[in-house]
Amino acid sequence: MLVLTILLTMIITSVRTPYKTIIVIFAVFLLLAVPAALYGEREITVLRVLDGDTIDLENGIRVRLLGLDTPEKGEYLADVSRDWLTGMIGGKGVNLSKCDEKDRFGRTLAIVMREGININLELLAQGLAVPMLIPPCGRNISIQVLEMAARALKGKKGLYASDEYTVIDHAKAGEYIGKKVVVAGMIRDIHKSEKAVQLNFGVDWRTDFTAVIFRDSLERFGLLGLDPEELKGRYVYVIGKVKEYNGPEIIVRWPTQILPLRE
Repeated sequence: MLVLTILLTMIITSVRTPYKTIIVIFAVFLLLAVPAALYGEREITVLRVLDGDTIDLENGIRVRLLGLDTPEKGEYLADVSRDWLTGMIGGKGVNLSKCDEKDRFGRTLAIVMREGININLELLAQGLAVPMLIPPCGRNISIQVLEMAARALKGKKGLYASDEYTVIDHAKAGEYIGKKVVVAGMIRDIHKSEKAVQLNFGVDWRTDFTAVIFRDSLERFGLLGLDPEELKGRYVYVIGKVKEYNGPEIIVRWPTQILPLRE
């Protein structure tokens, strides 16, 4: 803001009439408008934490945390996720980065910040939530959401400590045909055809594990600003049921099935 003020002052003093009045008016507009654009809304207090991903604010707005889904009441770790969120922001001031759209329940979708901490991403990092990305609102944080979930999965934190997220090496995927698992490994090569994109984990795509994304599912990646081809050379977790077709494979229908690990 200080830099902007100095630059505008220099411009104003260098401009001669009759344009100086117009410049001054424009400068005042910028000085008033820029703070709102750069820094978002003012800090507002959290009145109530309803569950792990929903809060009520003192101004009456109900907020659904963007990019994630926590357990529902009665489910495993539901109380833990709610209590964690309460400890982080309950009764405290937060800043919001809101999506223009609301969810089907009329809740405001937002990223919640508290003293520089992205609460949405921290919930994922603790393993107290799983990714849920619905465009267009999830587009700006899609890759961060997936990477945070991958970190929690690697550390077997929270929800990822359960048997539902059994991690196996890609070389052993053939031993788990018909079972839902998490296949881990580096994507060595990518093959594109008219029908699908194949993410190959081994040297021989005919026998080694492959993650397959059909064309209709690729659109979901694009809507979130994600390109599967950028995953080449990255270590990832692929979640799904292993099938047999020219070696073991998992059909990837949703971007949240592939969690790239940032080392």
